[in-house]
Amino acid sequence: MSYNTPEALFERLGRVGIDRAWVTLLDAVMLKNVGAANPWLAEMVAGHDALMPVGSVNPTWPAWESDIGECKDLGFRGVRVNPNYHGWTLAEPIFGELLTAAGDLGLFVEVAVHMTDERHHHPLVMVPPIALDGLLDACAAHPGVPIVLANIKNAPASQLAREADGDLPGNLYFELSHFEGVGGVQSMANALGIERILFGTHAPYFYPESSHLKVFEECDFSAADLAAITHGNAEGLLAGLT
Repeated sequence: MSYNTPEALFERLGRVGIDRAWVTLLDAVMLKNVGAANPWLAEMVAGHDALMPVGSVNPTWPAWESDIGECKDLGFRGVRVNPNYHGWTLAEPIFGELLTAAGDLGLFVEVAVHMTDERHHHPLVMVPPIALDGLLDACAAHPGVPIVLANIKNAPASQLAREADGDLPGNLYFELSHFEGVGGVQSMANALGIERILFGTHAPYFYPESSHLKVFEECDFSAADLAAITHGNAEGLLAGLT
């Protein structure tokens, strides 16, 4: 895969004006012991201050609490989970345990809803997007823990807004790389709240230009809204961590 080193990725992101980014190690998706990926990620981004590492945790793995603790020790500000690849759901008690641990350590939790188009999956490794059942209850039970939905599409994000009757939890954020349709990001921002939208690219799977086009060319955001989407909301999320 191209642009899979810190140097190459940062150069590619820089072509569309991105000068800071959260990054994770995609290899962790297919690891059973994902904790082994976190020191590797820390080593890879060392010396690249513009790349903020987000660790990986599998809360069904023995001693996963040590893995999330190591993420804190390594200086990470958040952790990422892939429930559909690691065999658990957001409705299970283990998700609440993970959020409690993250809250105690002052970490945000990023949930990868979708990774790649299922039409490209190997027939023996067909992995559907995660179900979001139980997510709103988990957000309400852990209001101090920011939860970021990465790679979420329009339909499930809209369904969450309907389930919340327009009153989504204040700790829930949506990364925009998989929002589709002309003006799709703007329509989703209207439905979810501009303060919940985080700029993301899903690079190197997607070209960064895709997200740039969605936000800057297809939409008519004000300067204040653009500032919120591109960096302000993320900075506010991090500032709220204790």
